[in-house]
Amino acid sequence: MKEDKLKVFINQTHSGTLTYENDKYIFNYLENSLDVVSLTMPIRSQSWVDKKLHPIFQMNLPEGALKDAIKNSFAKIKKMDDIGFLELIGPYMLGRVKFNELKVDEDNLKLENILHNTKENLFDELLIKFAIRSGVSGIQPKLLLSAHNKTTMKFEHFIVKSWNDEYPQLALNEYFCMRAIKNANLETPEFYLSDDLSMFIIKRFDIKDDNSYLGFEDMCVLTARGTDGKYDGSYEECIRVIKDIIAPQYKKETLKTFFKAIVMNHLLQNGDGHLKNYGILYDKNHNDAYLAPIYDVITTTVYIKNDIPALRISDAKLWWKEKTYKSFAKQSCGLSNKEYEQILTECKDSIIKTKKEIIEFENKNKNIKKFLLELHNIWVEKIL
Repeated sequence: MKEDKLKVFINQTHSGTLTYENDKYIFNYLENSLDVVSLTMPIRSQSWVDKKLHPIFQMNLPEGALKDAIKNSFAKIKKMDDIGFLELIGPYMLGRVKFNELKVDEDNLKLENILHNTKENLFDELLIKFAIRSGVSGIQPKLLLSAHNKTTMKFEHFIVKSWNDEYPQLALNEYFCMRAIKNANLETPEFYLSDDLSMFIIKRFDIKDDNSYLGFEDMCVLTARGTDGKYDGSYEECIRVIKDIIAPQYKKETLKTFFKAIVMNHLLQNGDGHLKNYGILYDKNHNDAYLAPIYDVITTTVYIKNDIPALRISDAKLWWKEKTYKSFAKQSCGLSNKEYEQILTECKDSIIKTKKEIIEFENKNKNIKKFLLELHNIWVEKIL
């Protein structure tokens, strides 16, 4: 098959073709297609045409270190543009949408061997081994692999993330931020920290019991933006997406959950809660769509002292005052004063509880005391 034309699969079914022709990307559903490739691209006979790669196909293209690793390995033999990347990694990409042909991943690792490894450069070895199969977007070095979890005796799928000298202790940072999210009674995927603190491991949340995939779309896709527009949106836009797409039976709780996640970003000083870090899951279409678990939360101000939020509220990016959050909760999310106060209390309690966990961890790991103390001191317990 030519590089400018790719088969598009939804789970195991060939459902359409993606072509690059005359400087345009053209997607066509096959006549017998039953499932949508994206909630923003319903089935129709007319082509879906765009000057840039459609957001749903951009969503899982690699970025940063992972993209560089793949590009450096294959640039001599393949043109590594968007179509080239999709042709190369498409069979292995994260989620229900894949390209060209289906591959069976038969190379598995035991989760315990990742968590309790003694190799100094295990992540580098995994990156080399699994880079092509790592259809996971994002700038932080990460890769996708299947790990055998001894406690459940099933083959389960995980994303493994690491860090470099520019962002010291990033895995530890994300681990405790996710602990705080969990302590705030927000749904999270299963997550782990390796014994040597070098890797953060998170379980995939889009795989069904029969090993097929749920649909997953991030807010970039759902607001018709490419990956490069992930910092361009607003929380009000995300709320409008939730109101338009989330199934009616989940809508009210989703608005409360999303607002709580925004508050936690403030208390944790997470300036990277961009459009790709919120998503929606569904089985068939918008009639059963619901908010994905909260993921990719870190304290960014420990590295960038004057960092600001990734998205806008009321056309501004700043650590807003309590008055702005209260107005947003009422006007955009439809929350009552009682619901608002309850969310703030739960968030405050989660910060206090997780700070205690940090102190306990610090007492057992004196070599990282300075970083943990800094993390502890940055977190705030209330919005002023």
